[in-house]
Amino acid sequence: MKRHSYRNLLALASCLNGNPPSGVDWDDIIALANESLTVSSLAVATRNTQKVPQDVREYLSLIYERNAERNRRLLAQLTEAVDCLNRIGVEPVIMKGAAILLAQEPDEIGGRMLTDLDMFVRPADMSASIRALQSIGYQIRLGSGSWPGNPKFHLPAVLERPTDAGSIDLHCRPRGPASFGDVEWLYSRSRRIPLAGKHAYLPSAFAQIVFLILHDQFQDGDYWRGLIDLRHLLDMVKLTRFADIEWEELRSLFAAGYERNAVDAQILTALALFGIDGASKLSFATLARIQLVRRQLQIGRNYLATPFTFLTLLTEVFYYRYWDRFGGEPYPSLRQETARKIREMRRIFRSKPLGKL
Repeated sequence: MKRHSYRNLLALASCLNGNPPSGVDWDDIIALANESLTVSSLAVATRNTQKVPQDVREYLSLIYERNAERNRRLLAQLTEAVDCLNRIGVEPVIMKGAAILLAQEPDEIGGRMLTDLDMFVRPADMSASIRALQSIGYQIRLGSGSWPGNPKFHLPAVLERPTDAGSIDLHCRPRGPASFGDVEWLYSRSRRIPLAGKHAYLPSAFAQIVFLILHDQFQDGDYWRGLIDLRHLLDMVKLTRFADIEWEELRSLFAAGYERNAVDAQILTALALFGIDGASKLSFATLARIQLVRRQLQIGRNYLATPFTFLTLLTEVFYYRYWDRFGGEPYPSLRQETARKIREMRRIFRSKPLGKL
């Protein structure tokens, strides 16, 4: 059996739900879990089942312990960063994996692999926040300019120090539809929490799911490319277990057409792999269902990616003006804007990023 196949992905999803199928090939499952960065989540999900062979259990335990140690370092790094920002009067919103880490039970601290720490601040606080982090040794690796066509917004900044476990991704606006350009929407759907004597904001489950979809489908372009971020889908599913998600309300935040199709394709994928309470009764458009089938066919068949991506672009060409992941705010210079459009189109066909299937 091919390690990269939809059949194996279903088997891995079942394992991540704590129910390993009988006769599963653990070499295939581990390979897929490593590639999708879900191997530490697999360790937590299967720790109490007797269906896991001893050598697999020992391997997963080792991975979990190493990731737990790394996550403790990341948590200390996050706490230091929040303290640094609080000293200049900024209380950030903690997002994505960092938000999951804050909510993690102590005995599951190693259950989620993180590549970085994501934080949002208000646009007016972005420059001061970068300077504050630089004052404690961080350097900007990426993101030193402003939003295309709108100098009010600073580009997301990736800041790092050589001795840290990960970088900090600092944002003041998410990439994606223009309707999400105001970060106050995120602050209004977050609660203020204490963190080692300081304060930050933790988004609601609803807001976290919205931003996970924004990140994968619009920022990373997974909708165009037919890619699956299993780690983020698992985050979505776990968040639904702690709160009742109004899926129709969530979908209504995105305009009909391309935006809604991208969102529905992600919900359908999570539904197919894990099952989601309340989502099975939703009515999905044909294009979104086609994208689910495309994802199922494309796994393990990389040669299909490019033609399927071209076909997806053609099916959504009517909504071309909504494709821009920077919210449709162009550079005032035609030359600059043309160069940016070309870069964005090339980006859709780039190599598959870490963690994507």
